Amino acid sequence: MTKKFPLPYIFVAFGLVFMLFSCSESTQKRLEITPSAYGSVDNIYMVCNENLWNGVVGDSFRNQFEALYPVTPQPEPLFDLRYIDAVKFNKVHKTHRAIIIMADLSDKDDKATEIVNTALGSDKIKKANTDRRYRIAFHNNRWAMGQIVVYWSAPSRQELLESVRKDYKQVIELINKLDAETLSKQVYADGQSTKLNDSIKTTFGFEMKIPSKFAIAYRDSNTMWLYEDRQKSSNNILIHSIAGIDYKTISNDSLIAIRNRLSKKYFSSWAEGSFMEVDDKNLPIYFKEMLFQGMRGLQARGIWRMEKDFMGGSFVTYLLPDAKNKRIIFIDAFVYAPGQKKRPEMRRLDTVFSTFKLL
Repeated sequence: MTKKFPLPYIFVAFGLVFMLFSCSESTQKRLEITPSAYGSVDNIYMVCNENLWNGVVGDSFRNQFEALYPVTPQPEPLFDLRYIDAVKFNKVHKTHRAIIIMADLSDKDDKATEIVNTALGSDKIKKANTDRRYRIAFHNNRWAMGQIVVYWSAPSRQELLESVRKDYKQVIELINKLDAETLSKQVYADGQSTKLNDSIKTTFGFEMKIPSKFAIAYRDSNTMWLYEDRQKSSNNILIHSIAGIDYKTISNDSLIAIRNRLSKKYFSSWAEGSFMEVDDKNLPIYFKEMLFQGMRGLQARGIWRMEKDFMGGSFVTYLLPDAKNKRIIFIDAFVYAPGQKKRPEMRRLDTVFSTFKLL
């Protein structure tokens, strides 16, 4: 038996089909589900034409974005770059989390120029052609959620080269901001350790958000050593309060002396007589005076070694003068990850340190 549909239902069905086909392209795009961006932290897709990438502009770009991360035992770049010819830039590439599209706007036949023109519109392109302040624009969540797309353009190849040499820090800052947000979500994916957070407040009088998987290896009245065993690394944090030191006497040498004194006391391996010390013979130490969470302090980055054993890795140390409480705050992080890249783990520890706040 053939089933008959009442006439009103036929009209309803026809109306729905008509509505679907009559939807504008913009409406259909709004109905599409925006994918989540993929790609790891410190990873950038670089989109431009082949002549730019293989020429002096590309060389200058790589000099800045593939500069060495400070400091790792084996050379590691600031960013992992992947080049894509603008002609081959497709939907799959467009869902990456960090994309830089670079164009010489005088090259009208360049696919990258077409992409930038479409994204920015005629008014902004006019500004980019006449005003040096408009060499860089960016778009969050352009083709995927959790994404940044940077448009880097200039009216000529020479002016683009000048912008790469002068404005690279601005672009690095944009990428680092996105990476910091992503890293924070990853580092604290399992939550924080309320016990350790409270212990740090009580013992040292400042806040620092410690991920839940950290544990206490050692603790006394003015020292705390925390560790986190990951699949391929051991991440460590040492906190120490030093009373009675004039903060005006802080120097590069005094930072290294304090670190060596504390690491010799607290860190050793199974080898008899072993102890940790700063290794400034194989690689130089990177020092930087900085404003750290409102406190003027000194930062050092370098590598450590285990005396009388074959162990080593990267470290970062801060000496923070707390004049109000007449003390120096020493916070240090170091990684032991044999055979693995050290940059990702150091970035995780930097994320923890970024939560420091003096009460």
